[in-house]
Amino acid sequence: MTMTDFTMGSVFSLADRFTFRRNRLPLTPQRRARPERRVLPLRPRVEIPVRDPAPDVRAREAALERGQFLARQEAWEELCDEIIGADLAAQLTPGRSSVAALLAQGARADLVEAGRAAVSKGEPKRAWAVVQALEVNLEDMPDCPAMAAVVALAHIDLARAWRGASEVHQLAPQRRTAWKTHMRSAAQLADRFDPFEHGSALWAQIRCDVLDFDPRPAQRVADDYEDLVDLSPGAIDPLKALGRALLPTAHGSREALDVQARRTAHRTQDIWGLGGYAWVYMGALEEDPGAFRRIDMELFAEALHDIVRLHPDQDMVNRLAAFTGMSVLAMEMDARMRRRFSDCFAWLAQDHLREIHPAIWASAPAPARFTRIQQDAPDSQRRGRVRAISTIAEHFAPLLSNGRRLIFGDTGLKMPRIE
Repeated sequence: MTMTDFTMGSVFSLADRFTFRRNRLPLTPQRRARPERRVLPLRPRVEIPVRDPAPDVRAREAALERGQFLARQEAWEELCDEIIGADLAAQLTPGRSSVAALLAQGARADLVEAGRAAVSKGEPKRAWAVVQALEVNLEDMPDCPAMAAVVALAHIDLARAWRGASEVHQLAPQRRTAWKTHMRSAAQLADRFDPFEHGSALWAQIRCDVLDFDPRPAQRVADDYEDLVDLSPGAIDPLKALGRALLPTAHGSREALDVQARRTAHRTQDIWGLGGYAWVYMGALEEDPGAFRRIDMELFAEALHDIVRLHPDQDMVNRLAAFTGMSVLAMEMDARMRRRFSDCFAWLAQDHLREIHPAIWASAPAPARFTRIQQDAPDSQRRGRVRAISTIAEHFAPLLSNGRRLIFGDTGLKMPRIE
């Protein structure tokens, strides 16, 4: 790590701005005559290193770029070998994302972009032709699970583009037909490649992705996601996706969500302790705050402790801090539960947070007031810094108002008085 990996982040809370605002008096002759006094610049109220880019950002970008590069070079055999190797090894980025999935995403990125352009213009034949250009490679290697996965995922991407944020039955006939056509093609490929036969979490993911096309998805959702988690238990995305899939608005119920969250915690205990319970609920809560009605807050807090105990890296701490300190602020909950989340953020910040990873905070769901506060932050990295430091300043506002500074470092959080 070089010194260029870090910058120093700081922010004043709204109260601070009023505290340090000075009345602007007119410049009288007497005032002009006074000798100028040198005023030392104010030190920041919150001092914390900012890792930019963070290790996970670098790893994700490297995998995406590698997949895109090999696809552009038409080096499909080499690319498929790399996808299969990463899939079999359950290789993950520092942020616990599947490297195989990222390689496959990069491989189809150019064609999917062209396909989405066709979707935006309402041209289903052109969008279909884009994926057909990719399927030509599958004709040359019909039994290759990696090549078939890239094609299936391209169909899923375009099906989602046709659907947008609407329910399928709400779509106009043309869009609904296009959605069905792409999802049917992806589902047919999923029937050909068994995830356990190929040791492939990527294919388990695809089976979960095509659940919307199944006539009875509620009967499959738990089993299909169990397969996905079993094949890649260390990944975060499948755990959170399970939470979303079990919502009443998807393929489950709040009762099923709680049952599966507890079962997942038991099945992934060797990797996450009780952490699986927290990840499943975090995925659900980011979509539907109503999931709070079933959550066991004490179990959730214990699950967070287990995650940090088993994975104490700063990527993990930033993810949990962003959720407990920022994301839940947008959700309806009673005062007791809000205090419990505040307590969780407090121990994360005081005992474990050493640096900010802006990309995590920039992509996390945030209350509306965080959108207003970052109007001068057009890029995601800057937006993430503003969100993170604003959250810290808001939580520790009483200390800051009492003349303290917050200094985060390798030895923990220090709170000296301002001199």
